[in-house]
Amino acid sequence: MDNAIKTPNRTGILVRALIVLAMCGIVNSAAVFVSPMAKHFGWTTEAIAGVATYMAFMQTPGHILSGWLLGKIGAKKTLILGCILLGLAFLLSGMVPSGSPWMLYITFSVLQGLGVGFTYTGSTYCATGWYPDKRGFASGLCMAFNGGSATFLAPLIVKLIGSIGIIVTLYIVGGAIIVIGICAAIGLKSAPVGYAPAGWKAKADDPKLAATQLESLTPGQAFRTRGYWHLFLGYGLFPTMYIICYPRFSVLISDAGYSLNAATIGVSIYSICNVIGRFGMGALIDKLGYRKVYTICGICSVASSLCLMFANSLAMFYIAYVLLAVGFGATNCCHPVAVQETYGSKYAGGIFGICMLGYMIICTFISPKISSALVKATGSYTASMIYAIIACIIAVIFYTTIPQPKRRTLAEVAAEEKPRRRRPRRPDPRSIIRTPSSPHVCGMAGFPFLRSCRTVSGETDINTKGSILWA
Repeated sequence: MDNAIKTPNRTGILVRALIVLAMCGIVNSAAVFVSPMAKHFGWTTEAIAGVATYMAFMQTPGHILSGWLLGKIGAKKTLILGCILLGLAFLLSGMVPSGSPWMLYITFSVLQGLGVGFTYTGSTYCATGWYPDKRGFASGLCMAFNGGSATFLAPLIVKLIGSIGIIVTLYIVGGAIIVIGICAAIGLKSAPVGYAPAGWKAKADDPKLAATQLESLTPGQAFRTRGYWHLFLGYGLFPTMYIICYPRFSVLISDAGYSLNAATIGVSIYSICNVIGRFGMGALIDKLGYRKVYTICGICSVASSLCLMFANSLAMFYIAYVLLAVGFGATNCCHPVAVQETYGSKYAGGIFGICMLGYMIICTFISPKISSALVKATGSYTASMIYAIIACIIAVIFYTTIPQPKRRTLAEVAAEEKPRRRRPRRPDPRSIIRTPSSPHVCGMAGFPFLRSCRTVSGETDINTKGSILWA
């Protein structure tokens, strides 16, 4: 390619980002820390019941701040800060006094939520920015590492807690996140504006190639477009299926008369399919586009809910697990692609952050209350699942119709921002600005008649013929 820019090895940058994402994926196994801490300190379940919920809530401010810093100070500094915040969350949680369980809401909820937001957004949008030609592939890898790491880390953490105790485990996890995270983040940097990888064999009219030469809109500019609200509703409504169906899998299987072991196998199936689905659907985005892949995800999620509603065998429950794992998990691969194709790469992390307000408002506050009210009113989960199906369909409609805002080419931006040459202003020979060092005769040279003289401060002196002014 003629416009390829000589840059660092993007594969190395992707690998470093994946290491950070794998570590911040530990948030998906937060429960393995909370229960042992309550047991160790003798806390009641009610005292720390909301720790995980508040931690999830604080991720959105972390996404917003991380995306803003990504465009200001770059990926390396943003990720270093995020790894320190995430590591401190575990280190300080191990130092919480036994008589102050409320402090866990600061250490484990606030610091960890911000740390996860920083590391997730910074790593994902740094890595995908280097792959304009394979953005779906890069996004799929990022989501697979982030979503799948808890599957392998959770059993390891459980063994550590059993052998050395919860406090020492918190110190080890916190220290490892800081050390490994900083080492990985040091080699990260954001892709330059207009970046196109060397060797990218694209046609001249390839829309992906043309998009690299368009300006990136800021979060403020994106917020004022109609496309932002399409993303807002997509982020907020689609996960309703997950937050309603996933926690009830074990309950529904048990209520159907199957053993707890059967429910545990279902969770394992979900975890495996979640990782495979994220990677596979991510690669599929490069072939079909994020709109078609998001539609496939919606179909899988709706089918999952229908399987749960009419399940009459263990096989149908397991099919529901697989469909939800593929359907919900893979939508996360669509988000980086949709944001960057719509608004550009430079400020994509910040735009993702403000889009996550939809998730925070709808999924954290509105949908759980509606679901609980429906279950209470009807005495079953059927109405709640119907609500989830409707929310999913609405999300697909809005997400697949995101309008493309008008963006200037980089050449047009450079031409408009080129400083205009100012013509020098000629001094007015009829007025003389007096200075403290020399006297001046008021009036034009050779014509010392009555004339007003302008002083340095802008005041005007009326002077008589031939008068001499001293500052």
